[in-house]
Amino acid sequence: MVLANYHGEQVCSSVMAMPAEEPTEESGEDLGRALTATFYCLVQRMKQESARRAAEFNMSVAQVRALYELREPLAMRELAERLYLDPSNLTALVDRLEELGLVERHADAGDRRVKRLVITAKGSRLGDEIIGAVFDQTPVFDVLGEREQRELLGLLTRLVEAPAS
Repeated sequence: MVLANYHGEQVCSSVMAMPAEEPTEESGEDLGRALTATFYCLVQRMKQESARRAAEFNMSVAQVRALYELREPLAMRELAERLYLDPSNLTALVDRLEELGLVERHADAGDRRVKRLVITAKGSRLGDEIIGAVFDQTPVFDVLGEREQRELLGLLTRLVEAPAS
């Protein structure tokens, strides 16, 4: 079960424990709930840790993700899609990256109405450091050995690449 206290801090109670035996039809719903609750709890922990690390650079996680995506120039709409944001919400995020000297807006050569975002030399230089600090060292996975991490990566990749139902 995933809970949040009134300070906005994530609290994970012990997740609905499932027996290690084969699930029956009756326990299938409990297994699904346990998987979902556990996954939400894990994602919440990762988001909080990433937000804390991004704040050390006076940035949000979305801004760090934008830097990561901008390894190649992108139109504002393309970046919004990659970040799963509405394009109208992207302006303030890009404004902040521009203020920090990390990205620049350029008119698209084919359509001057389209603004392409290009990472600056400073953004490229600092981007690797910031991205590494925020995303490379996720302590939540430290309890797993390298083999287990690779297995988990394989399973998660299968879930991500599976067609949506």
